[in-house]
Amino acid sequence: HEDRITGLATGKAPNGPGFLAATASIDMTAKLWKVEAGEDGQTIQEVAHLQGHAARLGTVAFHPSGRYVGTTGFDHTWRLWDVETGGKELLLQDGHWKEAYGIGFQCDGSLVSTTDFGGVVQVWDLRTGKSICHFLGHARRVLCAEFSPNGFQLASAGDDGTLKIWDLRRRKQVASVPAHSGLIRSIKFEASAGECLASCSFDGSLRVWSARDWKMITNLRGHEGKVMGLDVAGDGRGLVTVGYDKTVKMWK
Repeated sequence: HEDRITGLATGKAPNGPGFLAATASIDMTAKLWKVEAGEDGQTIQEVAHLQGHAARLGTVAFHPSGRYVGTTGFDHTWRLWDVETGGKELLLQDGHWKEAYGIGFQCDGSLVSTTDFGGVVQVWDLRTGKSICHFLGHARRVLCAEFSPNGFQLASAGDDGTLKIWDLRRRKQVASVPAHSGLIRSIKFEASAGECLASCSFDGSLRVWSARDWKMITNLRGHEGKVMGLDVAGDGRGLVTVGYDKTVKMWK
């Protein structure tokens, strides 16, 4: 990339060994990379250059099938790209009136959520490419949204430090949690059943919430300063975080 990278996601390679990584950048492009194990360690090769956004990108995510990648941009659009054809643009949607940032796919791949700097969470049906509902309630920018593995709940978070839970069946907010004293940078559901939700924040903490009553299970501190991102560990039993203190931490 020619400028700062703003998003990273990984997904299974559609053909052969290894896996794919997708990056989003301020240079208005995304790229796909093939990562494989070689005799001298891991090899990384660029396999696609995704061009089309008219402004810097926000984030990037893989579709659960691994066949598609979604990107968001400050041009108020989100786009869907075909991995198997080398990054052909399949869908362009401009339904946001502010900069689009967060993107997440439902576990069965039929729905996608996108968020924007106007405080809006949109839900789209990938079978038609159309918005099926939108949610309002955040006071500031919404930076991330994640579907629960149960398929009918969506969590969102951002600048206002709150976690909001939306019921897609009733199309309404069912919980609002004052989760952090600072910006929430990332959220992740426990992958198998969605029994808990993790959130990390610029307030320096990583917190885990029960999806039954949305009460806090644990409050983890270890980073010196902002926690910039989190993900569920590969075995599903822990969490990985990265911080402004230039460290990566594993939590069990």
